[in-house]
Amino acid sequence: MLDKKDLQKIQKEFLKHNGVLPDIFDALSDTVRYQIFRVLQKYKDLCVTDIAHIFDISVPAASQQLKILETNELVHKQRMGQMTCYRINKKNPVGNAIIKLIKKHSKK
Repeated sequence: MLDKKDLQKIQKEFLKHNGVLPDIFDALSDTVRYQIFRVLQKYKDLCVTDIAHIFDISVPAASQQLKILETNELVHKQRMGQMTCYRINKKNPVGNAIIKLIKKHSKK
Protein backbone atom coordinates (compact mmCIF):
# COMPACT_ATOMS: atom_id res chain seq x y z
CA MET A 1 0.00 0.00 0.00
CA LEU A 2 1.23 3.50 -0.80
CA ASP A 3 2.33 5.76 1.98
CA LYS A 4 1.17 9.38 2.09
CA LYS A 5 4.38 10.73 0.51
CA ASP A 6 4.20 8.32 -2.47
CA LEU A 7 0.50 9.02 -2.90
CA GLN A 8 1.10 12.78 -3.04
CA LYS A 9 3.94 12.31 -5.51
CA ILE A 10 1.75 10.26 -7.86
CA GLN A 11 -1.14 12.68 -7.54
CA LYS A 12 1.11 15.64 -8.33
CA GLU A 13 2.56 13.87 -11.37
CA PHE A 14 -0.63 12.50 -12.91
CA LEU A 15 -3.41 14.85 -11.87
CA LYS A 16 -1.85 17.95 -13.37
CA HIS A 17 -2.57 18.90 -16.97
CA ASN A 18 -0.19 16.88 -19.15
CA GLY A 19 0.19 18.84 -22.39
CA VAL A 20 -2.17 19.02 -25.34
CA LEU A 21 -3.11 15.36 -25.76
CA PRO A 22 -6.07 15.34 -23.36
CA ASP A 23 -7.51 18.41 -25.10
CA ILE A 24 -7.04 16.92 -28.57
CA PHE A 25 -8.59 13.62 -27.51
CA ASP A 26 -11.47 15.57 -26.01
CA ALA A 27 -11.94 17.52 -29.25
CA LEU A 28 -11.99 14.34 -31.34
CA SER A 29 -14.17 12.38 -28.90
CA ASP A 30 -17.26 14.05 -30.34
CA THR A 31 -18.50 11.98 -33.30
CA VAL A 32 -19.32 14.96 -35.51
CA ARG A 33 -15.97 16.66 -34.89
CA TYR A 34 -14.14 13.41 -35.56
CA GLN A 35 -16.04 12.97 -38.82
CA ILE A 36 -15.36 16.60 -39.80
CA PHE A 37 -11.67 15.98 -39.17
CA ARG A 38 -11.81 12.87 -41.37
CA VAL A 39 -13.62 14.70 -44.18
CA LEU A 40 -11.10 17.54 -44.07
CA GLN A 41 -8.32 14.97 -44.21
CA LYS A 42 -9.64 13.78 -47.56
CA TYR A 43 -11.19 16.94 -49.05
CA LYS A 44 -9.15 20.13 -48.72
CA ASP A 45 -10.51 23.64 -48.23
CA LEU A 46 -14.11 22.92 -47.29
CA CYS A 47 -16.16 25.93 -46.29
CA VAL A 48 -18.38 26.08 -43.22
CA THR A 49 -21.51 25.84 -45.37
CA ASP A 50 -20.12 22.76 -47.14
CA ILE A 51 -19.53 21.06 -43.80
CA ALA A 52 -22.98 22.07 -42.57
CA HIS A 53 -24.55 20.48 -45.66
CA ILE A 54 -22.41 17.32 -45.49
CA PHE A 55 -23.41 16.66 -41.88
CA ASP A 56 -26.93 18.07 -42.13
CA ILE A 57 -26.35 20.54 -39.32
CA SER A 58 -26.81 24.30 -39.12
CA VAL A 59 -24.04 26.65 -40.22
CA PRO A 60 -23.61 27.97 -36.65
CA ALA A 61 -23.31 24.38 -35.36
CA ALA A 62 -20.69 23.57 -38.01
CA SER A 63 -18.84 26.76 -37.17
CA GLN A 64 -18.82 25.86 -33.47
CA GLN A 65 -17.44 22.37 -34.15
CA LEU A 66 -14.75 23.79 -36.42
CA LYS A 67 -13.80 26.39 -33.81
CA ILE A 68 -13.09 23.60 -31.31
CA LEU A 69 -10.90 21.81 -33.86
CA GLU A 70 -9.15 25.10 -34.65
CA THR A 71 -8.60 25.90 -30.96
CA ASN A 72 -6.79 22.57 -30.65
CA GLU A 73 -4.72 23.40 -33.75
CA LEU A 74 -6.04 20.42 -35.71
CA VAL A 75 -7.37 22.66 -38.48
CA HIS A 76 -6.83 26.20 -39.60
CA LYS A 77 -9.16 28.57 -41.35
CA GLN A 78 -8.75 30.79 -44.34
CA ARG A 79 -11.00 33.63 -45.38
CA MET A 80 -12.04 33.58 -49.03
CA GLY A 81 -14.09 36.73 -49.43
CA GLN A 82 -17.19 36.23 -47.30
CA MET A 83 -16.58 32.50 -46.97
CA THR A 84 -14.50 30.83 -44.30
CA CYS A 85 -12.86 27.59 -45.36
CA TYR A 86 -10.93 25.06 -43.33
CA ARG A 87 -8.16 22.57 -43.91
CA ILE A 88 -6.10 20.19 -41.81
CA ASN A 89 -3.17 21.84 -40.01
CA LYS A 90 -0.26 19.90 -41.51
CA LYS A 91 2.18 21.57 -39.09
CA ASN A 92 0.63 19.87 -36.05
CA PRO A 93 2.63 16.68 -35.33
CA VAL A 94 -0.12 15.24 -33.13
CA GLY A 95 -2.71 15.85 -35.86
CA ASN A 96 -0.42 14.17 -38.40
CA ALA A 97 0.01 11.16 -36.13
CA ILE A 98 -3.77 10.90 -35.74
CA ILE A 99 -4.19 11.05 -39.53
CA LYS A 100 -1.69 8.19 -39.93
CA LEU A 101 -3.57 6.20 -37.31
CA ILE A 102 -6.91 6.82 -39.05
CA LYS A 103 -5.46 5.79 -42.42
CA LYS A 104 -3.95 2.64 -40.93
CA HIS A 105 -7.22 1.55 -39.34
CA SER A 106 -9.32 2.53 -42.38
CA LYS A 107 -7.50 -0.10 -44.47
CA LYS A 108 -8.69 -2.95 -42.26
